[in-house]
Amino acid sequence: MQEIIIYAVLTLIVGAMLYSVLGKDVGEGSEVSFDPQDMLDKLGTQKQAAPSAPKFDGPAKKGLTAIYQADPTFNLGQFIEGAKSAYGMILEAYADGDKKALDGLLNKQVKASYFAAIDERESKNLNQTTDLARLMSAEIIGASKTGKKAIIQVVYEAELATALVNKDGDVVEGDLDVLSRVKEIWGYERLLTSKNPNWILSAVEPHIPLSGDDAGPDHSPDHPSDTK
Repeated sequence: MQEIIIYAVLTLIVGAMLYSVLGKDVGEGSEVSFDPQDMLDKLGTQKQAAPSAPKFDGPAKKGLTAIYQADPTFNLGQFIEGAKSAYGMILEAYADGDKKALDGLLNKQVKASYFAAIDERESKNLNQTTDLARLMSAEIIGASKTGKKAIIQVVYEAELATALVNKDGDVVEGDLDVLSRVKEIWGYERLLTSKNPNWILSAVEPHIPLSGDDAGPDHSPDHPSDTK
C-alpha cells in the first residue's frame, strides 16, 4: 500500500513538471515555478483531524465519560456487544459446570460463588440445562471509575428456561418447556491500566421474574455488588 502511494505521488510530481514545460503556450505569460520538494513537504505535513470524543447520555453518562477519559480506547458499542455475548456464554458455562470457561469471565468473588454452586449441584449428581431462548435487551444503567478500576452495570431482559436433571435423566426441578421472562442486573469491571481489554463479571443482582414460571433452579448464582 505504501509503495502504491509513493508511485502515485511520483506520478503526480512528474506530471506537474511535464505540464510546467509542455503544457503552456510558448511566449504567453510568465512561467509558474514548480518546486517538487515543496509539494512533498505539503503532503508530508498534512494531518488528519483528531477524532472527536464520544458523547454519552443516559444514567451512566458521567461514569462512561470518566472511563473514556482514563482510557480513550474504550468503545461503548463494542462493550455492549461483548456484554450481550458474555451473558449467553456465562449462562451456558455455568449450566455445563465448565469451570475452565468461567475462569476468565468472572472476578475472584463471583467465581467463588459460581464454583461453590457447581460443586453443590454435582455433589447431588444433578446436571443443569439452561436454554436462553431470547435476549431481548441489554442496556447500561450505571458506570463508575474508582481509582484504576472501571465498573459498568448492565440490565438484561431475557426469555429462558432451566431445569435440573438427575443421573437417570429425570427432571427434578424446573421445566425446559416453560419459558420465564426475567430481568437482572450484572456488573462488569476492568482495570484501566491492564493490557487485557476484556471486562469480567463482578456482580449478579437477584433476578426479577417478569412472566412465566420462576420456580425452577437459578440460572445464575446471585452475587450482589458490594460497591453500592
